[in-house]
Amino acid sequence: MDSYLDINNNYFGVRHYKVHVTKEKIKPLRFITSVISYAIFIWLLLVGLMLLAYVADIKIRAAKGDTSPPVYNAYVVLTGSMVPEIMPKDVVVTKKREAKDLEVGDIITFLSSDPRLSNIIVTHRIKAKYYDATTNKYTFQTKGDANNTADFTLAEDTNIIGEVIFKIPKIGYIQSILATKGGLIIVVLIPCLAILSYDIVKLGKNVKNKVVKKKSEVSIVRR
Repeated sequence: MDSYLDINNNYFGVRHYKVHVTKEKIKPLRFITSVISYAIFIWLLLVGLMLLAYVADIKIRAAKGDTSPPVYNAYVVLTGSMVPEIMPKDVVVTKKREAKDLEVGDIITFLSSDPRLSNIIVTHRIKAKYYDATTNKYTFQTKGDANNTADFTLAEDTNIIGEVIFKIPKIGYIQSILATKGGLIIVVLIPCLAILSYDIVKLGKNVKNKVVKKKSEVSIVRR
């Protein structure tokens, strides 16, 4: 904190000295550490809420003897087939829905039955919906927004994981970094060091300011 000396007028031959203290200016290090801290907090909060909902759903279904997939799931999108709606490394959160409730235009995540894709999980938009009354089954023609043609095979209702209800942009990059030991150390260590450095600097300034303030409280009286 910055200090300066102010000399008031003489009253009855006594000169008074006062020290005025201005508000501490926000330092770049403080701003950076604050941004990092809030970003980490928000990210951990989102992940925590997702994990909490996921675990709660599993526990509830297990108690009921239900072995079907969870109601909510989250997946990292790896390709650009849904650009610009969904970008690579975005995380999509899906909610399980009945096949009869899905409509053309919905974005769904499903297990592909295309033999060329080796049963990978795909997130594409529904372009057409078909119903077979003899089997009471639904199938869906799907297509990536950025693709020129529809998917090679139809998506079967039993392979649908859920409808995409929202996305979290670029969170997949964090997941990729955390998947490596070096990345995990960097993500955890750098913010901790930044916060620790800021606290040390702040502590040193507080000690210095207390010493200056204590000295300034001594009135200098001249007659």
